[in-house]
Amino acid sequence: MRKIGRALVVGWLAAIVAVGGLALIAPATALATSCLRVSGGHFDAPGNDNYAQNLNGEYVRVHNYCSTAKLMSGWRLHDYGRKHTYAFPTGFKLGAGVTVTLYSGRGTRTATHLYWGRTYGAIWNNTPPERAYLQNAAGTLVSSWSSY
Repeated sequence: MRKIGRALVVGWLAAIVAVGGLALIAPATALATSCLRVSGGHFDAPGNDNYAQNLNGEYVRVHNYCSTAKLMSGWRLHDYGRKHTYAFPTGFKLGAGVTVTLYSGRGTRTATHLYWGRTYGAIWNNTPPERAYLQNAAGTLVSSWSSY
């Protein structure tokens, strides 16, 4: 069976419900189809994550579900209030089937580890409604994730 994009499934469900004469409540945000998706993370680092003590204890993971590497130049990841936005580095490619972890603090960039570069202050709220949003280079929302 082939994988079906979430937006397509939502469209099919809307058509089925409309035919059945039932009321339909549309989702708040429709996601574009993409094989690059936020796959997890940790918003509340152990200890005091508001200072430089443990900024890399909070992170978000993005996984490439495609069978080929994908260029992420121009892609962005942001928090619920858009107070913090991370732009993926120019030329960064995420390999097929590979997960990259984006840490809030500093570190050395690799193919599977990226760093926001913060030296003070957490990026992610430790309480709902925090959510990580992934946008493609065109600015279209393709994925979101929350641990709550």
